[in-house]
Amino acid sequence: MSSQNIWTCKGVKKDGTPSVSGSHEPFDNFGPNCAVCGLAREEVVGSKTGGGVPPIAIFAGGAVALALLGGVIYFLLPQPPTPTPVAVTPTPTPVAVPTTTSPPTTPTTGSSVNPAAVVTTYRILSDVPNVPSTVANYGGSTTFAPLRSPQIVSLISQAHPGFQLRYVEPTSGKKPGSGTGIRMLLDGQLSFAQSSRSVETAEFDEAKTKGFSLEQIPVAIDGIAFYVNPKLNITGLNLSQIKDIFTGKITNWKQVGGPDLPITLVSRPLSDGGTPEYFHKEVLGGENFASNLQEVRDTTTGIQTVAKTPGSIGFATASEVINQQTIRPLPIGKDGSQAFVSPCGDSSCKTVNNTAFSDNSYPITRRLFIIVKRDGKIDEQSGVAYVNLILSDEGQKLVEQAGFVPIRR
Repeated sequence: MSSQNIWTCKGVKKDGTPSVSGSHEPFDNFGPNCAVCGLAREEVVGSKTGGGVPPIAIFAGGAVALALLGGVIYFLLPQPPTPTPVAVTPTPTPVAVPTTTSPPTTPTTGSSVNPAAVVTTYRILSDVPNVPSTVANYGGSTTFAPLRSPQIVSLISQAHPGFQLRYVEPTSGKKPGSGTGIRMLLDGQLSFAQSSRSVETAEFDEAKTKGFSLEQIPVAIDGIAFYVNPKLNITGLNLSQIKDIFTGKITNWKQVGGPDLPITLVSRPLSDGGTPEYFHKEVLGGENFASNLQEVRDTTTGIQTVAKTPGSIGFATASEVINQQTIRPLPIGKDGSQAFVSPCGDSSCKTVNNTAFSDNSYPITRRLFIIVKRDGKIDEQSGVAYVNLILSDEGQKLVEQAGFVPIRR
């Protein structure tokens, strides 16, 4: 990126008027609008090629004798008035998104972006400003797979042809997941990461030691769904029963009102992070998985295993469980007094239960995050641009079509 294309904004127009969101620390921008306050480049520096043009005084020396008039003396030409700046896009309206669970961090040198000013709402994908022309490497949580579909990536590319999204698989035999994605972001392998869990304190601290900070921004709501072999005759389970099953205290379905059949447990490894890690912490309370747990590489393998194994049970993000013909999503309840709630939005389970996920009547819901690398460079700009694309009206519709609940409702 040429330094001639970089311009600095402090949240104040060149006439001294602050932006709608107020002044801020100097921030270097690459696009037509400030990523912090939304001011157009012309409002700050006066033109799209650099700073304002200094006044030019043009002097004419001497006098010219004319045959008919006898001579005209040329004086200094007056400087034309400075044209009124025109904003490229209207000042964006802040989005009412839930506060992230990020601990307060001190902005690092060159990365003084105000998070609240970055998360803004736009109508359609093409309205989002300050989207860089670059190849943005991203990856992480397998939960986000539906949002990485070729159709959605193509729509973003059509709106911003220069912004190329490239999914990066982990190397060295590591499996994809939230924890792996955050690790790759910390190691400089990704521009931004997708995570189905919050950033951990140790990860925040490591980022600081490397000269940048991490910010997690929620973009969708998801539920964890349990699925069983379709031949298993069981109405549903409450969270206490689920915990006892996956920790090995309950080993036969007859102990929870089902048939006399041993329980087979299926899960991705805890080390993958994301969904298994969230389940282990929030549902199992940190207790160990049962020793007979069958580990699988991914949700697809898990579904295949449960489909062919009588008495088996697995769990995954709801968007990956719906619309599956070979397994049966299981209704669950918070405790024995609550009615079971299905993760499905209809009888054929073609959609997720948006209503139950939104009003928290479904027992296990969580927020999905984009992890932005606050380094004051192109990675930060790419992450912020992707967040604003997903949080736009059109982006939130894509979130819903992908099987999640929009964070903006």
